[in-house]
Parts: sequence; C-alpha cells; structure tokens
Amino acid sequence: MQADMEFKGCASLTNHKINVLKLKNLIGGLDMRVEAINHNIGRVYVVDKGGNSQPIPVNEEEKPIITMIDGAGRRVPPYNNEFLYIHGDSFVVSVNGTPIMRLEQQKQHSIVAQQQLQHEEIEL
Repeated sequence: MQADMEFKGCASLTNHKINVLKLKNLIGGLDMRVEAINHNIGRVYVVDKGGNSQPIPVNEEEKPIITMIDGAGRRVPPYNNEFLYIHGDSFVVSVNGTPIMRLEQQKQHSIVAQQQLQHEEIEL
C-alpha cells in the first residue's frame, strides 16, 4: 500500500454494496463508485452529486484523466464510461497520473461448517 493511502473498506463481488469515494476537489465534485456487476466482474465509475453516472472526464487533449492499470501494469480501457475489473487481479486507479485507489486482490476462503463444531483461530 502506498504511504498516503489507507484502508477504506472492501469491494466484494458477492454482496450488493456500493463503495463510494468522495473525490472532493479532484474532479469537479464527482464521486467514484465501486460495485459488483456479478460474482466475477466489478465496475468503477463516476457519478454526480445526484448519483447519476457521468462520462469519464477528459483533459484538453481528449484523454481520460481517470485511468486504471492492472497488476501487470497494463492500462484497462474504459468501457461505456466505466472501468471493469475481474476477480483474480489487483488494480490501481489514478487521477491525472496520481494513484488515488488500489483494488487489492485478497486470497481467502470462508469457512462454513456444521453449527455444533466449535471454531477458534491460532495466530502464527
């Protein structure tokens, strides 16, 4: 994690929560949202204060000022004014070349067991 970033929550592909990052003065009052489309694909997009999806903002050269790269450093092109991401990789979202958010892939499994079984954790 970069020094100027901190934990802001979990973007799950298996729940119905929408994570919102208030971009404040970064991009003319827009907010960024992260949400699941299905159990394998999520999306990152921007909305206005009314929650209406907005086009990815561009600079004077008509290049997007919001970019996303995958774990291999490849640029993820926007599709229909949103960035799609998949389970199994990590991503960095930048505004004007400055990273503002990381979507970090986590390796974990839920343990689901019979109710009568006790559970404990041992810290290693």
